[in-house]
Amino acid sequence: MPGRALAWWIGPVNGLLAPATRRECRSPGPSFAALEERAARQAGEAERADPEDLEFTADLRLLYESFLAVPELSFTGLAGIRSEVSRHLRNRLLVRACLRAHPPITAAPVVRPVFVTGLPRTGTTALHALLAAIPGHRAPLMWELLAPCPPEGDAHRPDRRLRRAERMARHAHHMAPAYRVIHPVEARAPEECVFAMPHSMFHYIQARIPGYRDWYAGRDATPDYAYLRQLLQILQWRQPPRRWILKSPFHLWNLNALLRVFPDATIVWTHRDPAAALASWCSLAEVSRRLYNRRVDLALLGQEWMQLWAQATERAARVRRTAARPFLDVRQDELATGPWPALEPVLAGLGVELDQAARQGIASLRPDSAAPNAHRYRLERYHLTAHGVREAFPGLTAAAG
Repeated sequence: MPGRALAWWIGPVNGLLAPATRRECRSPGPSFAALEERAARQAGEAERADPEDLEFTADLRLLYESFLAVPELSFTGLAGIRSEVSRHLRNRLLVRACLRAHPPITAAPVVRPVFVTGLPRTGTTALHALLAAIPGHRAPLMWELLAPCPPEGDAHRPDRRLRRAERMARHAHHMAPAYRVIHPVEARAPEECVFAMPHSMFHYIQARIPGYRDWYAGRDATPDYAYLRQLLQILQWRQPPRRWILKSPFHLWNLNALLRVFPDATIVWTHRDPAAALASWCSLAEVSRRLYNRRVDLALLGQEWMQLWAQATERAARVRRTAARPFLDVRQDELATGPWPALEPVLAGLGVELDQAARQGIASLRPDSAAPNAHRYRLERYHLTAHGVREAFPGLTAAAG
């Protein structure tokens, strides 16, 4: 892990504002109501919510209250979850208004999307960038995921949405310099679609929220993917037709719901030695936990994430065994040595043919994440052993070679 994970001032600020943070956490109800009112003002949406919106809001309230129940939650963590929940509430209102004003948006299909998934730190980001660079393909950019609805009157101008996303990226790197090494945050770069989805196990990176984890594990995620489809329809509105290339390791949790909403999707599964992948993942999760919490138990972090990712891969494997469409596989070590040995079978599976110019353009790309060893990490820091991790992922260990 990089030596300076967080900015020097994070600790003093969290210490100074700890009493105010505790007071806020004791009253999640009024606090959440204030976020709802703020979102409505920002969205300019004053109409009564329909039943789907009530469920959407109730689920976000559960997420928010789960965070505020975390004893170690810091001021920066509280500010982070308030901002995130407020963004989702505001975007929901804007999406509803946009679709109501322009009904044809939902009539346009999301055709044959590609979802890249697999354990984190297995080359998903690199493969995502490579596939998105192919002519006729398109990946959602970070700024689009944070604010998918265009301003009324000018659907093509990023305007304040892009500036806000760039400001957020600067703040993230300023507060946690380690992100620049482990997983750079770039407003104009392709990013994981879970940033646009209200619920995923992504939230567990930020804080230990067992109640939310158990609720999410037993929940039907179909509404989340139906919402994602609406967001993609908005983003592709008035744009040349292109194939969506999406990615997130967190899709492993709910491939059944994903394929229910996107029945013609292709799943591309990346593979790497799970011991190396989990060590790298824990180093990333540690940075996020330290940003959101006053204290972090590294042994508990390691054990929980090993169990969580083992559970996610087993859920995904069950879906894969019964899926009607074939899955495609990519090994991270092959992807890191050069794109073509790994890409050729994937492109064939996707029905993609490239001319020489396009092949040369793809070959020239070297996404930073194709070299996942750019930062230091050790399993022992999280009280894990390579043998123990590989035992927890027997199928993935074999697939990784």
